[in-house]
Amino acid sequence: MTSPTLKRAAFTALTSVLLLQLAPAQAAAPVAAKSKPPVLSCTTQTAEGLSYTVITPGKGERPNTESKVTVNYKGMLTADGTEFDSGQAAQFPVGGVIPGFAQGLQLMQVGGSYRLCIPAVLGYGAAGTGPIPANADLVFEVDLLSFINPPPKPVIPVAERTCSQATASGLGFDIVQSAAGKKPTDGDMALVDFTIFDANTGVVEQKREWEKIPLNQASPIFRESLNMMGIGSTYRFCMPRTTDGSPESNIIVTLIGLRPAPTAEN
Repeated sequence: MTSPTLKRAAFTALTSVLLLQLAPAQAAAPVAAKSKPPVLSCTTQTAEGLSYTVITPGKGERPNTESKVTVNYKGMLTADGTEFDSGQAAQFPVGGVIPGFAQGLQLMQVGGSYRLCIPAVLGYGAAGTGPIPANADLVFEVDLLSFINPPPKPVIPVAERTCSQATASGLGFDIVQSAAGKKPTDGDMALVDFTIFDANTGVVEQKREWEKIPLNQASPIFRESLNMMGIGSTYRFCMPRTTDGSPESNIIVTLIGLRPAPTAEN
């Protein structure tokens, strides 16, 4: 017979062997997972020099330069991957960002995610800004969440863009509506409505109502324009052609009233 003591010793030994077989090996000290370095390259290049990669395609229309977009984004330096900026549901006009970013946004569709590789010439150039060094190439990862387009600008009809008469200085004009009211002098402040429009396309660039213009502070060409008008009249003025390549703009003015010009003491 086997004594109880021997039985107990055998059971203990067997139990120890089983526990050793079933127990996991002692785990080594946990090793922190290495973060993956950001991807700082793109696959497709545009004629302008912007490169991009479509991470997730979107659907529908694309923004234009007049659009206001809502995006998630992260900006990094190409040189070392340093993140210099990020935003969630950020809103801004496409035309208000650096050229490379604006070009990239116009490639995207809502729901899309893109990587944009922007050379310095399409970014902040030789000046740099804040944490972005001079001549730094940039990488942005962008999600286009949504965008809206502003209503189209009014357009002046073709027949109402030009002038049939001109002064000795070269200022063109047409009388849209005549009036025999008082004409302003250099001591007056004119109250006017005006519309400035592109002479070639007719697109309205600016429209103001009840604008107060002291004649002694107006530009010579605008002062000449106002001096021709009587209260209640509307004129179309065609500005003399510029020599510096600036876009030609014409203006429609209604002279509403006159007030004494404020003095220096006022």
